Amino acid sequence: MSEVDYKEAPFSPEANTGEIPVKVHIIAPSTLPEGYVFEAEIGSPGNKKTISVEVPSGGVVEGQVFLVPLPADFGSGEPQVKVPTGRWKDGTFDFCNAGPCHPSLWCALCFTQVYCHQYLTLSFNFRNLVGMGQIMQRMRLNWLGDIGHDSATKNTYKVVLALVLAYSAYSIALEIMEGSKNYQNIPAYIPVLKFIGAMLFTIWSIYALMKTRENIRAKYSIPEERCKGYEDLVCSMCCSCCVVAQMARHTGEYETYKGSCCSATGMAAHTPSIV
Repeated sequence: MSEVDYKEAPFSPEANTGEIPVKVHIIAPSTLPEGYVFEAEIGSPGNKKTISVEVPSGGVVEGQVFLVPLPADFGSGEPQVKVPTGRWKDGTFDFCNAGPCHPSLWCALCFTQVYCHQYLTLSFNFRNLVGMGQIMQRMRLNWLGDIGHDSATKNTYKVVLALVLAYSAYSIALEIMEGSKNYQNIPAYIPVLKFIGAMLFTIWSIYALMKTRENIRAKYSIPEERCKGYEDLVCSMCCSCCVVAQMARHTGEYETYKGSCCSATGMAAHTPSIV
């Protein structure tokens, strides 16, 4: 369930250096046959570069996402965020590796705590959605954690923040309505609305975090270690704060570049964007 089914293009000779290359997601511009070579632009808006891409086995249809290895000399001589490939930089529970006061930890642990009402059978606690939104923006994913065109990913952090604030306002409004009445006189629709809102928000939060982790693993060739086929889902449901902190550390290179609680990417200004 959590294994990305993206096709992969052949490794180019310049990328075959003995190390696992970083991969980039390419969105097929049209339906193309196997082996067809075309030029694709990659990188952040305003800093695009062109690479040659060979269509993988079986061909692709318009809009299909597939993976290609990034040429070894891509961006040579320019500042780059170095991200490990083939493995996670550190463990899921090594959340203090960047330091106990690091922004990546506190964005994962302390911001945006949203919970369902005590009368509901299920109770979820989301403290990590600001951090998740920053990672999505950093990786240029959309609000569902998927690959998208620039127009769909340029404001991901703002979209996530808007969803969190909207749900918080929705929950608070229902709490106020419920608190203004005696327990016996609470309209039946209030608990129903609370349950529906909580479940929809919960499903989105888990799905978006799962897809974000899934796409990071695909980009950096990180294999699953446990719960094969379901690792991203299980981690997103059971260890969400630790998962967000781990993804932030893996893609941040905080040893070189500073983190930030208040930026859209969770990184300080002038940090190079991830390709």
